Amino acid sequence: MPSLLLAATLVQAAPALSDRIGLPDDARPIWIGDQRYYVSRDSWFMAAGGDGRYTPMPAPREVQMAGADMFDVIAYPMTGQDLRQQGKDRGQCHRWAIDQSGFDAVRALEPPSRLQANTYHRALAACLAGHHYSVQ
Repeated sequence: MPSLLLAATLVQAAPALSDRIGLPDDARPIWIGDQRYYVSRDSWFMAAGGDGRYTPMPAPREVQMAGADMFDVIAYPMTGQDLRQQGKDRGQCHRWAIDQSGFDAVRALEPPSRLQANTYHRALAACLAGHHYSVQ
C-alpha cells in the first residue's frame, strides 16, 4: 500500500538506547543555552560524563526562575494603599499562601504539584482581596 508523507521535520537523533545509561526510554532532549538536558515525566537528567551515563538532577535554575512569576497575581489597590503598604500586604499574603499550600514560589528548588500551585495562587489572590485589592 502506498504511503503519503504529510510533513517532515529534521531532528537530531537521540543517542541509541544502549548509549543512554540511566535515562528513561521516553526522555526527550531540551536545550537551555548551550547545555542539553533530558526530561521525562517532570524528571530532569544530565550527562554525567562522556561515557553515556545520565544522572537525575533538580530542574535547571532557568526553568525554576521562569516559573516563579507564574504564581503571582495582579492586584490593584482599591483603598489608596501606598507602595510601602502594598509591599507589606503582599509579604503577609505570600506567607499565608505558603502556609495554605506548602509551596514557596520564591524559594522553591523543585516545581510544585498542580494542587500546590493552584492552592498557592488561589490563597494569594484571596488574601489580597481580603486586604482590599482588586485581584486578577
